[in-house]
Parts: sequence; C-alpha cells; structure tokens
Amino acid sequence: MPKDIFTDELITNVCTELDKNQVIRLNFPEWGRLHIDRRMPLLCVYRQPESHPDKGTERLLLGQGGYILVRQQMADSAGFRALIKALVSHLSKFFGGCLLFELWTEEKPESKALFNIKTNKNQAPIDALEELESALLDIPVDNQKRLSLEYTTQSKPPLLSPLLNQQQLMELNCYWLGLGLLAVFRSEDELYPYKLRDLHHGLTQALRRCFFIFARKYTQHKPVHFHELGRQFMTEDVWETDRELARIKQQFDILFHVTPVNSEQAWREFEQSRFSKTPIFNYRPRPIDPDILKRELYKVSLEKIEDPTLLYIFRSQREEISRHLSMINERNNRNFLYTSLQAYGGVEPWLLMLAKRILNEVPPECPVSEKQYLSGGQFAELARQLLADYRQQLPDLKSQVQVRKDVLGIMVSRGSLMMNPYSRFREDTVEATLAHEVGTHLVTYFNGNSQPFHQLHSGMASYEPLQEGLAVLAEYLVGGLKNDRLRTLAARVIAVHSLIEGASFVEVVQHLHKQYDFSCRQAFAISTRVFRGGGFTKDAIYLKGLSQLLKYLAGGGDLETLYLGKISLNDIPLVEELKWRKILKDGPLKPHFLKTKGAIRRLKKVQQGLTVIDLVMSASES
Repeated sequence: MPKDIFTDELITNVCTELDKNQVIRLNFPEWGRLHIDRRMPLLCVYRQPESHPDKGTERLLLGQGGYILVRQQMADSAGFRALIKALVSHLSKFFGGCLLFELWTEEKPESKALFNIKTNKNQAPIDALEELESALLDIPVDNQKRLSLEYTTQSKPPLLSPLLNQQQLMELNCYWLGLGLLAVFRSEDELYPYKLRDLHHGLTQALRRCFFIFARKYTQHKPVHFHELGRQFMTEDVWETDRELARIKQQFDILFHVTPVNSEQAWREFEQSRFSKTPIFNYRPRPIDPDILKRELYKVSLEKIEDPTLLYIFRSQREEISRHLSMINERNNRNFLYTSLQAYGGVEPWLLMLAKRILNEVPPECPVSEKQYLSGGQFAELARQLLADYRQQLPDLKSQVQVRKDVLGIMVSRGSLMMNPYSRFREDTVEATLAHEVGTHLVTYFNGNSQPFHQLHSGMASYEPLQEGLAVLAEYLVGGLKNDRLRTLAARVIAVHSLIEGASFVEVVQHLHKQYDFSCRQAFAISTRVFRGGGFTKDAIYLKGLSQLLKYLAGGGDLETLYLGKISLNDIPLVEELKWRKILKDGPLKPHFLKTKGAIRRLKKVQQGLTVIDLVMSASES
C-alpha cells in the first residue's frame, strides 16, 4: 500500500482555501487531480480502476467546476475518505446541503443502456434526478438504449466501497448520485476521439442542468441559469492556446492576399477589349509561407484543454485558419475555388432563388448626378469624425482611416478603415456605409478586443455571414439600404453560383449586364470580387447572412449579443454560456445609430418579421 498522501496538513490547507473561496488545483503524484473552481454545493469524483486502463473516462468530468480524479488504490486510503468528508462538510455547512456525484464506466453492465443512473433510495434528490434523465436523453447517440435507473442502499459504483456511508451522508445532509455509462467512445485497443468529444460536451451540459436543479431545490444556493455552475477558472493551457491561434491568424489577412492591386488598370484594359477579354489581375507578394504557419498551427496542442466549450471554439478556429492558409497557398490556380468552397460554402438553392427574386422584383434606381457623390477623401474625414465620437465611449480606441491604392473599394482590417482613393460614395448612402463599416465592423472588433479571448476580435470560425448580415442590417436601420445595394448583394450570389457552375469572367459580366441591367462597370466590379484569387465564394454570404439574421431577430433573438465580438449565429449559445460563466463581459461600445428613434422604429419592424425584400420595399414608409 503506497504512502497516504492525504495528510491532515493537506486537508487543512485545502479546507482553508475553500473557506476563502479560492481556486484549488492540486495534482496528485503519478496521476490524479483535485480541482475546485469556487465554492459550489457539489463535488464530482472519478475513481480510476486498478483492473483496467479505463482510457478516456477521466476526461468526462473536466468541464465541471469541482471534481476529483483519483486512482482507486489511493481512494481507498483513510486520508482520502477524510478529505472527501471534510470537503462535503464545508460545502454542506455553507450551502445547507451538498451533492456527491460519481462517474464510472460499466465493464459488465446488467443493463444495456448507455447511461445507468444510481441514487440512494433513502435520500434521493428526485427533482435533480428527473432533470438528469431529461438532459441525458438530449445527448445524441446512435441507435442506443438511453438510460436505466436504480434506487439502491449502497451509495457507490459497482465493486467499490462507499466514499461516505449512509450515516455520514445523512449527518452531512449530502445526497449521493452516480452515473455509470457504457464506454461507447473506445474499443479494447483504441479511443474514438470524435465520440469522446461529443459525449464530453453533452454530458457536461447534462450534469450542469442536474446540478442547477439540485442547487435550487436542495440548497440555499440559487443560481439563475445552469451555466452559472460552469467553470470560471481557466488554466494557462487555455490562455496559451488562445494566444497562439491569434498570433498565427494575425500574420495574414485573407482579403489582402486575394484582392487585386491593379483593379483600375484591369478595368481599362477590359473596357478597351470591348468586354471580351478576361483581365489579368495582379496580387501582392505573399510575405508568409503557409506551410510553415500550418506547421505552427498544428503544434498548438488542444489535448490539454479541459473545457469542452472552449475546446470546440479552438478546434473550429484551427480548422478555419488552416483553410485560409490553403487558400493563400492555392491563390490564382484552379484549386483555389475548391478551398474557398470549403471555407465559405457555395450557393444553396434557397439563396439562389432569393437572389433571382430580388433582381426580378426590386427595380434599379435612377442614376444620380456627379454632385451627389463624395470623394474618398471627404468620406475619410467623416469616418474620422465618427471614430472621435466613439472614443467618448472608449478613450483608448486605436483605429486609423487609411486611403490607399492597393485596396479594392472599402474594407476594415485589424481595427482600421481602409479605402481606395478612387472610391466614390453617394451622399444618401454615406450614413449607411459608416454604420456598416464603423458602426458594425469596427465596433465588433473593439468590443471583441475588450474580451479576455483573442478569438472575439480576430473572428471566431465562420463569423463572416453574421458579421456581414449585421452590417447590411445596420444600413437598413439608419434608413440607407437602397434598391441598388440590395440588388448588388443579390448579383454577387448570382456571380458566385455562375462561377461554381463553370462560367468564365466574361460570361458572368455579360450575364449581369444583359439579364439584370447592371452597367458594364458595375458588372465588372461584382465579377472582380467573385473571381479574385481564382474564385472567391465569400461574396455570397452577405445576402445569406442578412436573411439568417432577420429570421433570428424575428424569432426573439437578442441584437445586443451580436455586437459582443466577431461571432457566428451558431456561436451565440456558446457566447451566452461564457457570459453566464463570467468569462465574457459586455462590450464597451454600442453603435451610435441604435440610439436614434428611426433605428429603434425600424428594429421593431424587423423583430415583428420582415423579409429581405421588405427592407427596401418598406424604406419609403420608414
């Protein structure tokens, strides 16, 4: 029998830290750990069996705020039982009750159910038990009987002894709940990482829901949301992963790498050819080696990330960075289109139908005179004034407005607004453009920059559809979304679809010009954006993101959450979870236009339910 490491001194020190509500993180010799994020009326335990490796099971509790991983032999010591009793005693006295939860895998299950719940029949937390059953049924598992329930007088896993006997449980007002599960995430010889990750994420949420009901029904602790019971303490591995992913992502900007630097010259040559010769686009030299960055990217270890939510975020980010690096590597050759489709997707049938409907039902506007345009320099000055206003909310806001020839139109990159000196801006759309670029892209960038995680300002995976949809919605909210703007977004979808179907640059220009009444210059600009780099399908996401956003808001979705950083619609549940766990916070910047009466009135219309076409059809009424 090895020396008992759970000495009186160790137990006293742990309880002292618990009384101070400090983070407790203690690694045991050889294997095992005690982690208590903060005081909560629960403690999770996993005892690693001596008879077999039980590979992977230990990861399933890592998303919880208080857990102990320990070898079975160490758990049998008097010192460990004294530690458990001391911890439960402290928690129960503070909260008026405590839950001792144990997890194990079933080696020779009597039931063939995936989840086998056990609880003490003399002291069963019925409400929490019912919530656990319901939550476990929500975990997707292929063709598997879900669960069984057993009321027992022995508060322990099979073949193990109780950590606390019945009398101790009663005296400490402690409830025992156990969960045995089939090891569907492994075979005898190998682990199935995808199944393990899915089960880890699902089980983390299920247990949190169970613990939430237990806390509210059986203790004095009254959390408002089950995510409040999630971990708040982040290990150094989390911060290091976040920094490394952001560092790699900040070494390149995909838009810069695929944007032509000779668009004006290309237009003149195209015009001289009478619109019959595909122009040659030139690009910036690539100052990075994608292969080297990919090597660095996959050196970032995700295996040490205990939190399943953060693991999902980091893994998705790594996959997207890898795709963008592939695009840079394949720039201007036939493989670029395929990597672009992987990164941004193509054009779904519903999106193509919507684009065609817009182009057929929304009429073009009458041309405006030259006097009704602002130059790039004039627009830049207005943008600088608006940024000065935002500095009243965030004094250290560091953003520049740059006028440069190597930019196609106008864009935001790493917190700065950039525009081509030849760009012109209609006076009646200036406010809308500022709301798009500054009030959306820059606001979300700096709000994301205020968060502890870099991913919120560098952009979480697949954030572009929501980001661009949000920016176009801002144009509507300030009353500046015009027919021609919406038609342009629809034309981009048509152009992307035509590209994917094999149409040439010249064919797309002619199609937009002859079929949908775009001028040759407009058709050229749209086609340039879509064909740049070798086939950039990103331009289809503007209309897609806008349509999805309208459905989200009409369904009761919260607009303010979307300005927290650069996130996707799919990320909203994750972001809200991290807010409940006090890991993320509200951003310092609020878009100026959301305070105006006109924007508030239009937003209410959106929340009542508007289609994309409604946005321009109701413009005169709003």
